[in-house]
Amino acid sequence: MNRIFFFLVFSLCIFAQTGFSQESAQSVFFGNQGGGQQWLTYQDNHRALYRIITNEAFSLLEERAEKVSELQSAEDWKTHQKKIKTALCGSLEKFEKTPLNAQTTGILERENCTVEKVLFESHPGFYVTAGLFLPRKRQNPAPAVIYACGHTELGFRSEIYQHVILNLVEKGFIVLAFDPLGQGERLQYPDSETGKSKVGGSTKEHSFAGVQTLLTGTSLTDYFIWDGIRVLDYLETRPEVDMKRIGMTGRSGGGTQTAQIAACDERIYAAAPECYITSFKRLLQSIGPQDAEQNPYNAIAKGFDHADYLHIRAPKPALMITTTHDFFSIQGARETFAEVQKSYAAFGKPDNIQMVEDFGVHESTKNNRESLYTFFQKHLELPGDPTDRKTTPFSAEELWVTPTGQVGTSFDCETVFNLNRTYFQEKNVSENELPQKVAHIAGIDFKRKLTAAVYTGKFTKKDFGVEKYFLENNWADYALPVYVIQNESESTEKLVVWFHPEGKQNILEEPLLAELIQTGYTVISADLPGNGELFDPDFSGDGVIQGIPFNYTFGANLAGKSIAGIQAEAIDLLMQFAKIKFPGKPAEAIVQEIAASAVLHYAVFKNPFLKITIRNFPEPVEELVRKEYYDPAVAFTAAPGSLNYYDLPDLTEYLQNAGTEIITR
Repeated sequence: MNRIFFFLVFSLCIFAQTGFSQESAQSVFFGNQGGGQQWLTYQDNHRALYRIITNEAFSLLEERAEKVSELQSAEDWKTHQKKIKTALCGSLEKFEKTPLNAQTTGILERENCTVEKVLFESHPGFYVTAGLFLPRKRQNPAPAVIYACGHTELGFRSEIYQHVILNLVEKGFIVLAFDPLGQGERLQYPDSETGKSKVGGSTKEHSFAGVQTLLTGTSLTDYFIWDGIRVLDYLETRPEVDMKRIGMTGRSGGGTQTAQIAACDERIYAAAPECYITSFKRLLQSIGPQDAEQNPYNAIAKGFDHADYLHIRAPKPALMITTTHDFFSIQGARETFAEVQKSYAAFGKPDNIQMVEDFGVHESTKNNRESLYTFFQKHLELPGDPTDRKTTPFSAEELWVTPTGQVGTSFDCETVFNLNRTYFQEKNVSENELPQKVAHIAGIDFKRKLTAAVYTGKFTKKDFGVEKYFLENNWADYALPVYVIQNESESTEKLVVWFHPEGKQNILEEPLLAELIQTGYTVISADLPGNGELFDPDFSGDGVIQGIPFNYTFGANLAGKSIAGIQAEAIDLLMQFAKIKFPGKPAEAIVQEIAASAVLHYAVFKNPFLKITIRNFPEPVEELVRKEYYDPAVAFTAAPGSLNYYDLPDLTEYLQNAGTEIITR
């Protein structure tokens, strides 16, 4: 029994290491030596999708670095600030400042402070829950600190966040702590029976909503920033607050919010993001793109990097709070700090940018907290003792602002899902303009040229033979796995290119395949980046919803790409191969389900197909925005921003008008 168990474990480990989901004999990277030897230089080829995304991002970041290195004078940096602030904050113009309708739903009393439980609307009917912590002993008016919490279901009520809040209050600061959307009392997908989210934890709440905002050409980042701007609007209504002495801080996701909100609203004088600032290069190299709000729309493509959160603010005081072993790369933080020092020096305020680094993981340390207190005491002009003191937290229930602990079950209110549809603006595009618009929106660039079709053997399946190839290209970033399936005893004059959403191996069991071969067709099929042998089973992230890895989507969008566009580029490589191997043969296409998105995006530019048959045509992108609980698999293949200009039915109509027969079943 022990030997059998050992053999099973050993076999599973070997299988897992290959990264492939199909039998070795049928893999295009096996069998070249008559056994199970894999091509050594392609052992990580299944990571093709992420490599394509990061290569594009790294190239854009290098271009940015070159431009930034040329900035010298204060005027140079002012020009950069204006451009980059528009890239981050310009999309907020769609929002309107409407009445806050603020109310205090309860008050908690302690010897040293009171806490007002605050409710206001950042958009009509879109509630923000917050706590206003007022020291009994304070200046009049007093400096205030906005506290943004990280990814926790309790929001600002979490004890680790209350500890910092209560220490700031003890030192005389007014603190307004608020729940980010998708956390605390602001779940976007609440289950009234359990009180939990229907889609998962906070990062899934963000990512599920964030995908829908991407489809309409915006980012969840906008909603996070706007909430922060309205928090500042609320503080302006409070006579106790000195609006000339406003600070903001937060750790992890709160660090993200601090960086973003402080960059877009000049009322924040001193900002201290904690355990977040790194650089996009080191982020993509290490843990990859994170949940939706951390990825401003097309940020890298617009020339934006983490350093720009701070450049925009220069020379206002900023403190980067870091730890040596944070999963947000400390190397990236150090490099970013070195860059940001240049803009502050150009403005004559080199001491206004600081960085503290303590030994620790993704956590708040005593040394870092005391550095935070010292920073605010100096720059918000409230001197005192920066010692981090023991605190007694309130219970989560005590700090509830709403009757049920959730706005969604306490009130008839709006969600990001509703607001996204409200702010969505469809834009007309003519048929002549469509290809150019598709290329821009989906990030399509047919730059890869076929350099070699490497034959690696064949196998027999039923009554037909399957030849195995992988296609190399001039960018040498990945190899495209391909099957050529035909009747070995007869020559064929007809060609079908078959696209399956889960890869080429899945067509082998399709009854239609045997029928095609028997009637004289040759069938070719490829694994597109993200499926089949180009699927990475080890890839994970905090944006995985129902098994769909939206962290790819967020990363691609940062670089101005899309999954549909990347796969369309792979189809171009496949068709270069088909043209060489089968010269003069007319081709038809069979497309299954969500593979239709990539094929249609490709065919709008280069259409070698006389006929395209689409089996189980996926629902239009418009339906993904209309449904609160959409199909993540369909959304994964949709191009962010496409819905503003086109949908899949528009692409089929364009092809039909160009003379292509389209059959949908």
